[in-house]
This record gives sequence, structure tokens and C-alpha cells, in this order.
Amino acid sequence: MSVGEAGLMRIYLTGFMGSGKSTVGRVLAQYLECEFLDLDTEIEKRTGRTIPEIFAESENQFRKAETACLQSITRENAVIATGGGCFIHNQQWMLENGKVIYLYVPFEILAERIGADPNRPLWRNAETLYREREVLYRTAPLTVDGTASPEAVAAAIKHRL
Repeated sequence: MSVGEAGLMRIYLTGFMGSGKSTVGRVLAQYLECEFLDLDTEIEKRTGRTIPEIFAESENQFRKAETACLQSITRENAVIATGGGCFIHNQQWMLENGKVIYLYVPFEILAERIGADPNRPLWRNAETLYREREVLYRTAPLTVDGTASPEAVAAAIKHRL
């Protein structure tokens, strides 16, 4: 089944940093025979700067760039991996413009996956941020266990669509 056959326009993957949004998104797009976009990569292409460089200026600047980029993606039949805070700051818009899927991964597993990655500007406050965001992530229409292999997670999403 392709995403077009499922009658869907855009699929937004949300979840905390390290939950596998980009990795699962690539696999899911293959399974659904549609395009894959990583929002952070798109932001970097459009701004000519890395995410850590934008964050170094200010998180507010990053959020503005993120929202502008998100809302400019008008492609139909696409899987879009969003940044960890994108759904928090664009919840209503995302819910109105596509299918939002939350990849749930317990914090302990995220900590193992990410460690001290210097490219994760918000990791220093990660546990507190995770608790704050978890409540909002849970409002997504579909929650999927993100602890399995990317192929298994993508297959579970495809099955539930």
C-alpha cells in the first residue's frame, strides 16, 4: 500500500531527540512508496547553517526557521521527520495538515542512544525537557513504540495507518 492509496497527504513523525524519527521515516517512506524529508536537513539547506549554529544564535531563531520550513513543505504523499520540539511549537498546524505519529521511547533508552552528542543543543536539560514534552507528544493521534528496529517500527506504523 502506498501513502496515496491510504488516502493520506503528509505523515509527520514526532518524538524526543533520538527516538528514531529520521531513521524510521526513511524506512516508512520506502514502505509507503513516497518521498522522505528530514525537517532539520531542510532547515540547514534553506539557511545555509547547521542546527547547532542556529541554536547558538538563539533557540527562538531556530523555532522561527523551523516553523517557516515546516509550513512551506506542501508536498503531498510524504513522510516528514520533525525535530524534537517541532510538534510542541506547531501542534495545531501539524494536526490540521497531516497525520502526526509519536515515536515513544523511554528516556533511559534515549540516553543510551544519544549519550553526549555535541550536535544536540538541548541535551544538557534533556530529562526535564523529556518530561515536559512527553505530555504533549501523547496528544498525537497515533503513538507507536519506537524501541524496536526501524523496520519493525515502520511496519507497525504502516499496519496502523
